Amino acid sequence: MNNLTKLIDYGQSYWLDNLTRSMIKSGELKKRITKEGLRGQTSNPAIFYKAISESSDYNKQIEKLAKEGKSVLEIYDTLTIKDVQDACDLFKDVYKSSNGVDGYVSLEVSPYLAHDTEETLSEARRLFSEVKRPNCHIKIPGTQAGLAAIELALYEGINVNATLLFSIKAYEDVAHAYINALDRRLAEGKPVDKVASVASFFLSRIDVLADQLLGHSINPTKDFGDLPRPEHLLGKSAIASAKLAYKSFLKIFSGERWEKLASAGAKVQRPLWASTSTKDPLYIDTKYVEPLIGYNTVNTLPEVTIAAFSNHGKVEESTILINVDEAHQVLVNLKKLGIDIDLITSQLTNEGVQKFIEPFDKLIRKLAQERLKILEDKIGTQNFFYGKSESSIKAALTSLNDKQFTRRLFAKDSYLWKNDPKLSVTIKNRLGWLGVEEFMNRVDEINDFVKNVRADKYSYAVLLGMGGSSLCPEVALQTFGTKKGYLKLFVLDNTSPEAVHHVESQIDLNKTLFMVASKSGSTIESNSFYKYFYNLYEVNKIGNPGNHFIAITDPKTSLESEARSKNFRYVFTNPEDYGGRYSALSFFGLVPMALIGINIKEILKSAYRMKQSCSPFIPSDVNPGVSLGAFLGINQKLGRDKATFILSPSIKSFGLWVEQLIAESTGKEGFGILPVEGELLGSKEQYGKDRVFVYMFIKKEKDAASEKKLASLESAGFPVVRIMLPDIHGLGGEFLRWEIATATACVVVGVNPFDEPNVSESKKNTNDLLAEWKHSGSFAETIPLVKTDSISVYADQSLNLTGRAVKDILNKFFKLANPSDYISFLAYFLQTSDREKQLQAIRNQLSKKYKTATTIGYGPRYLHSTGQLHKGGPNKGLYVLLTADTELKIELPGSGYDFATLQHAQTLGDFRALTNKNRRIVRVRISGDLNKGLKTLSTILK
Repeated sequence: MNNLTKLIDYGQSYWLDNLTRSMIKSGELKKRITKEGLRGQTSNPAIFYKAISESSDYNKQIEKLAKEGKSVLEIYDTLTIKDVQDACDLFKDVYKSSNGVDGYVSLEVSPYLAHDTEETLSEARRLFSEVKRPNCHIKIPGTQAGLAAIELALYEGINVNATLLFSIKAYEDVAHAYINALDRRLAEGKPVDKVASVASFFLSRIDVLADQLLGHSINPTKDFGDLPRPEHLLGKSAIASAKLAYKSFLKIFSGERWEKLASAGAKVQRPLWASTSTKDPLYIDTKYVEPLIGYNTVNTLPEVTIAAFSNHGKVEESTILINVDEAHQVLVNLKKLGIDIDLITSQLTNEGVQKFIEPFDKLIRKLAQERLKILEDKIGTQNFFYGKSESSIKAALTSLNDKQFTRRLFAKDSYLWKNDPKLSVTIKNRLGWLGVEEFMNRVDEINDFVKNVRADKYSYAVLLGMGGSSLCPEVALQTFGTKKGYLKLFVLDNTSPEAVHHVESQIDLNKTLFMVASKSGSTIESNSFYKYFYNLYEVNKIGNPGNHFIAITDPKTSLESEARSKNFRYVFTNPEDYGGRYSALSFFGLVPMALIGINIKEILKSAYRMKQSCSPFIPSDVNPGVSLGAFLGINQKLGRDKATFILSPSIKSFGLWVEQLIAESTGKEGFGILPVEGELLGSKEQYGKDRVFVYMFIKKEKDAASEKKLASLESAGFPVVRIMLPDIHGLGGEFLRWEIATATACVVVGVNPFDEPNVSESKKNTNDLLAEWKHSGSFAETIPLVKTDSISVYADQSLNLTGRAVKDILNKFFKLANPSDYISFLAYFLQTSDREKQLQAIRNQLSKKYKTATTIGYGPRYLHSTGQLHKGGPNKGLYVLLTADTELKIELPGSGYDFATLQHAQTLGDFRALTNKNRRIVRVRISGDLNKGLKTLSTILK
């Protein structure tokens, strides 16, 4: 008989504090049970981390689960539950032969739930139910919240291993909780003979901390008088605490109350000695076994202690009640020296939770990395070069973890961004996009709608929207095109009469479906477009105009009312907790996508895979959305506030959508991240220290020339992130990745991502100007600083721009640029390929000349996008408002003005708003042929 099997003779069961799949499969565990007296087994996150990370036993199952679409937590659960189930089955005979006293295997609830009673209880129920073995213990920590969960779980008939007990009081509280639970069951006529529990009292960590404090008091030359010498108490705190806890055990589990439960078949809740490996190498390696042998106890031993005790341990008598008086004196003496054992144990409880969180995070991190690797062909990849930002970014990622940012994000904790109760409800009502999978339930509705539209022989679809309601459809159109047999889509978000006329000239009203899209239902552009085209049906006497219109809006908006009163073909009421720029994966994006033949189910699957990759317990550094957000946010704080996008051909238009998302979310309170999209990638000498680079590409479109330039930029210390998409359907995941990243970056920057406080300034100015027009038939405009046949330049006098020629004025204006500034061209005319080429040429020559970032925006679209950043962000922009004269008059029914007047009012309105914000802005008015005028401007600026 070996030392381990002798323990049972003195009433102590030895359990194994380790669990691996290899010991189950190899027969080792069975051998220990049948030959070596093993009577139970405990596990924890640290044990599972070691088991899974240090062996290949789990690889095939991890791969299978990942390919089945399981999340990281689902993979973790499946792996650990499988091991616990298999171990429970091997202990089945021990369980039966001991009448349910021994044969248990423990599985721990998530350490993140240690301070939440309800979530802990819910987790305990779930795990116990999924393991489906009577000889399973669910480990619940003995925190204050855990104590309540322990009692409730036991009352419900869940076997519990109450863990992380360091103090006598904590032990006593758990013991009373056990008896309270059994009392309730017995009173309600429920059986008590099948409920089992142990109370895990942790030992070695008590000595580690107590000895450290004692060490501070040791002074060999000092006369301590009547006080105990600190060195005489070294290594005694843990054993003393355990012996006194056992004394409490004997008292609690005796007397009339307990005898009543025992007569009904109840078993005592045995003390279980845990953390029994010796941490101090100067102490004997069987220190926490030999003095604690006793009746109705368990000692769960790690491998190192099993080896030591088997080799030279002593089992000669029951030792638990030996020197109990001395144990009491140890604690008295500690107190005399000013060492509070209660404070020690309180600290150890909190540290104990953290010690389980750390390996849990490590394991989740490893599983997350493995899952991403396995699903690379579906999710793509994301890789960072931090450059000089590395230490700051890593510190931010650690802080986000410590603050449980991702859990709080998915719990819709509005206080992540602003500690203001007044903003709490508003922010919370903008986080619906996190539930992206909910729209999976609406796919059939959308597809049935599209099927009916196609059946009615519609050939064209026109989206009448702005900003968040138009940019995603535009990206989808440019990325996917129109599938054969589906509707040809036009996105109208430009109030230029040329733009309106262009759409009208391309469609047949009899075969056209108009989508009026507005979250608020009151967007002036969307409503103006709607009024114009609806009027065309009435003027042309085309029957049932409403059958050619659908609305996409929030519930109870004026647009919804209008749609129902005019008998629109369909009204898609979007969940109101989707913010406009966060609505790509809602009706606002999905309906237009489906109309051009995109498989929206694949888009949503891609988004859901990304959500799983970013889910609550994924550590920040391997969480694609959170890590990207930290990268952007920290670089902004370090002055690198220009996120420069390099996009491969198939997804080039993605920049339009992400530009609005980032700029409008971050650009406020004097802060902001400027997305720079469409700018040519240059050499490292061309850029200032305000840049970070984002290279996004489809796998098959990876560009060697871009990679070479990026490598050069990295060598110069510029931060770079590379994001590879497996295919264009990966855009679904990108929408969500960037939404999470932007929300994260705003936490780092310190702004609310879900408001746009300065957008209304231009809107108000526009409305005032339109009222002025209705009153007088004209706008009060300033005199140009300089005027030629084709170009006139306007600016506020405060800029002090003087000169006789356009070139002089503009050169002086651009010389106002500081190294960290940017130049933005804001064009109020129809975008064509030729005009875009001209603007790109101008921006690129200025970028090289002044070494500043450059952007191009089309009005009024940009007002709902970068316009917030222009007015609410830092004063770093030089704005060039480009307008063109037009003789095209398209009246806006019932308004008293035409589209040219509306657009001009929007132009002047933003000019006033920017001027009032002391922004540097000029307005360049091009007369005559616009294309020639842009060429002239390009020549002037060389």
